[in-house]
Amino acid sequence: MEKLLCLITKEFFLNFFVKLVVSFLIIYCLYMKKIVIAGGTGFIGVYLTKRFKEKGYFVRIISRSQNSIPWDEREIAKVLEDSELIINLAGKTINCRFTDKNKKEIVDSRVNSTLMIGNAIKACKVPPKLWINASATGIYSSTNPMPATEDSTLFGTNFLVEVVKIWEQTFFDFELSNTRQIALRTSVVLGRNGGALKPLTLLTRLRLGGMQGSGNQKMSWIHIEDYFRILLFALENNSLKGIINATSPEPISNKLFMSTLRKTLHIRSGLNAPEIAIRLSSKLIGIEPELILNNSCVEPKCLIDAGFSFTFPKLSLALDELLY
Repeated sequence: MEKLLCLITKEFFLNFFVKLVVSFLIIYCLYMKKIVIAGGTGFIGVYLTKRFKEKGYFVRIISRSQNSIPWDEREIAKVLEDSELIINLAGKTINCRFTDKNKKEIVDSRVNSTLMIGNAIKACKVPPKLWINASATGIYSSTNPMPATEDSTLFGTNFLVEVVKIWEQTFFDFELSNTRQIALRTSVVLGRNGGALKPLTLLTRLRLGGMQGSGNQKMSWIHIEDYFRILLFALENNSLKGIINATSPEPISNKLFMSTLRKTLHIRSGLNAPEIAIRLSSKLIGIEPELILNNSCVEPKCLIDAGFSFTFPKLSLALDELLY
């Protein structure tokens, strides 16, 4: 009888403890500030998820992956309810040949995800405070003699420019009185686990890391940690809205970018890749050569004017942190 009572007592307290822990977790999650990341399974999204959680946020992901919020307008509206921020990173990669099929998927993936999120926000009783939609610095003209800022109206004429125009137009067509909107025109993001730095580092280690083309074309870039810090800064500064350039304050020539990368890796030299070689090889690896050869000289005027301070303003600082 005593054993039975002891067993019942243990089971009672075990059940009580489990219920207590579950209740605590539910209350904890309800009071945590919520961040939602759409298309959050790529290398940028994974990094942002990790960093937001470290800051004490509750993070939900919208994607086609298991254990994520599905791309369903009603489900998205539920998860957006009373959230701090929705970040939309969704869109087919541009690292491909621009065939008619790929062009359609590049445009549709960006426009459709933006439409779905915008409609979901309109259905919320307590909508997110801030909606940041990804965009690209590729909208600016590659022939602009001056660094492009958010005030620049000189745009390029290629396919990617048209993509950004349609993408941003879809975004700003939503007039949301209770949700601040930012289109974050982002340059090349440098990080450890993906993006452009990984293949460039491999080429450099193979002694193929010389300049590409003339080497004079400017490259705009940003460290992934500064990208994350820009999101926090935008969340905390209600005056920020509209177009914002997310890029380091010091664009750099391709020649200097590659020499800085070689110096960081302690590699003395690298084979240059002339323009014709890049155009031929791009067909083999399935990308557009303009992604490498086009000039991109962009400055983050709005962020600097608002008082944002970059942790990695110089390429050498960024590479030292990322590669060691």
